[in-house]
Amino acid sequence: MSNNINQPAKPLSLKLSHEQWLVFGLASTLIVILALIIALTSTLGWTILATATLVFFLSYPLIWLAWRSYNFWRQAIMQLTTYTQVIREGETNLRFKVQHQDNLLAELQQEISALAIGNAHKLQQNQTLENVLSHILDSWPIPVCLFDENNQLSYRNIAMKEKIQQPMLIGAAAEDLGFSMENGNLSHNQFNQQWQCQSISYLFQEKKCHIFSALDISQPLHQQQSLTQQNLIRVLAHELRNSLTPMASMADTLLCNDSFNEDQVRLVLSRIRQRSNRLLSFIEQYSQLSQLPVPQSSWFDFNDLLDEAKAMITEPCTIHYQGSNQCFADVQQMAQILINIFKNAQEACDEEHCEIDVSLYYQQENSQGYQQTKQIIDIKDNGPGFANLDNALTPFYTTKSHGSGIGLSLCAEITRNHGGEFTIENTENGAKISLSWPVNNRVH
Repeated sequence: MSNNINQPAKPLSLKLSHEQWLVFGLASTLIVILALIIALTSTLGWTILATATLVFFLSYPLIWLAWRSYNFWRQAIMQLTTYTQVIREGETNLRFKVQHQDNLLAELQQEISALAIGNAHKLQQNQTLENVLSHILDSWPIPVCLFDENNQLSYRNIAMKEKIQQPMLIGAAAEDLGFSMENGNLSHNQFNQQWQCQSISYLFQEKKCHIFSALDISQPLHQQQSLTQQNLIRVLAHELRNSLTPMASMADTLLCNDSFNEDQVRLVLSRIRQRSNRLLSFIEQYSQLSQLPVPQSSWFDFNDLLDEAKAMITEPCTIHYQGSNQCFADVQQMAQILINIFKNAQEACDEEHCEIDVSLYYQQENSQGYQQTKQIIDIKDNGPGFANLDNALTPFYTTKSHGSGIGLSLCAEITRNHGGEFTIENTENGAKISLSWPVNNRVH
């Protein structure tokens, strides 16, 4: 026997549309009215023929009224439905027939009309914006193209067509145009290292699309290379001038004497040889690396280095020093710092005699949970101070008619390479420069 015998029967569910419910309601109303008429005539004792005749004659107007009611609501709803479908398709020329203000659908019509007008306005704005963007991109010298979610071309400007040098039809696949997709980024072999390419993915209507653009950077690269070379030449020329000028002055002083003092000659030649060797070493390392060499820090006698820097100052200048005799730094680079600072102070002083105070001391401080020894060098002068503190350390910026704007920026760079800080400030008596860096931490 079948196993379905004991299963309960499933209830029959009727799913009617709104239009079917309207027909069902009108038909039910018509049947109820006719049933009431039959019951009334039976109560009054009418014959069956008389009752049938009355029902026949009343059925026509009742059916006509039901049909008119059905047709009225059906046409209004169908018009609204058609109107909304047309709006969804983007059509803006169709207008809905104005309904009577007492019509129940009049308010709905007004809302739909307002929505249609708003959509038409937005569509017009979008089209205007698209036209403007398209016009701008077409006149843009930067190659740009857009691909849809299927990696098919949806837009390309004139610069892209000229660069690719092949037909770029809308709808063409990216691969057919020479593009390749790697890790979600587009690339093209037509754009070499002189081009800076950028591939951007974005979502448009929940679909992932791509924008590809390329910027010709050959000219900026060439300008940057030229600027770098000029800056390098200016840095080297600045350091050569700072060292060769006092050495030439000391040589002229010896040549002007009728007789030579052997001790003085030996001292001058010793200074010239010492400074020349360090300058040559500095220039050689600088030119090889095209940047400041990594500091080779070690302990040395600061007084000896200070005497060497004093010898490079030709104008009257008194240097006072107090503090420790030992310094931890790259001795050659520290010599460059002292010479540049002393020469800068000497040029800035308005007084007949330049006074420079130098002090070196150490300070203990906590750094990341452990004690660290920091070396601090303070240099003060009796000049007018810095005319522009904000730009004083900017490379090649200077307020002097004969300055190069390199000295202090080079000193700051050397200090930072030591892992330290280079600060400047104005005091009541002149300018103050502070250098500080840890003595137990080598610079990377």
